[in-house]
Amino acid sequence: MEVLGKATVLVIDDERNMREMLEIGLVQYDFAVTSVPDGVEALVVVRGLQPDIILLDMMMPKIDGVSLVPLLRRHTEAPIVMLSARSDAQDKIAALTAGADDYVAKPFHLGEVAARLRAQLRRPQLVQRDFIRFDDIAVDVAKREVQRAGKRIELTTREFDLLVALLREPGRVFTREQLLDRVWGSDAAVEPNVVETYISYLRTKLADRSDRPLIRTIRRVGYTARLND
Repeated sequence: MEVLGKATVLVIDDERNMREMLEIGLVQYDFAVTSVPDGVEALVVVRGLQPDIILLDMMMPKIDGVSLVPLLRRHTEAPIVMLSARSDAQDKIAALTAGADDYVAKPFHLGEVAARLRAQLRRPQLVQRDFIRFDDIAVDVAKREVQRAGKRIELTTREFDLLVALLREPGRVFTREQLLDRVWGSDAAVEPNVVETYISYLRTKLADRSDRPLIRTIRRVGYTARLND
């Protein structure tokens, strides 16, 4: 998510000195930077931050960089650049095979890292796809496919369209009338409670938890897709 025109970098590195050096240095190269010390915290932060690119250390406690890449991919399509003190071919192959987009060996020149980040950000996607990620929900709009936590969920046409309407603008509160117009059309002859009914269907199929709902009811107003505060 760009901040005032600056690309946002999520730095994941367990070494405090390295994190601080990258934070200070990349800001000087006109990036916005957020950093975390391990993969566990990264998986929490990435859901809300939605960074433009990720700089990931390979050797970390709790979850190593290679294992973390596919976990991050559940929540973001941002390019991932791996950092490592190990420079042999097998380590590079392991990182790239796991899904990393580039590999930089330590020690490195900060200018090279910044240049590699910008090179990744300039790369066009090979396939332009309308893809939505929200928490652990992934929606391929073109294929009309939905997954939650990697498990495919079968939705009807109306259920799918309702979910997409909510997830395209997370945090926005939609009135019943707005959702009715977007999903069914303003002239549709439907039951008065059709929106409420389909919200219930969605919650059931998504296994939405009542104590941690992603689709929320805003009393006397409408509905919204929102992560926990």
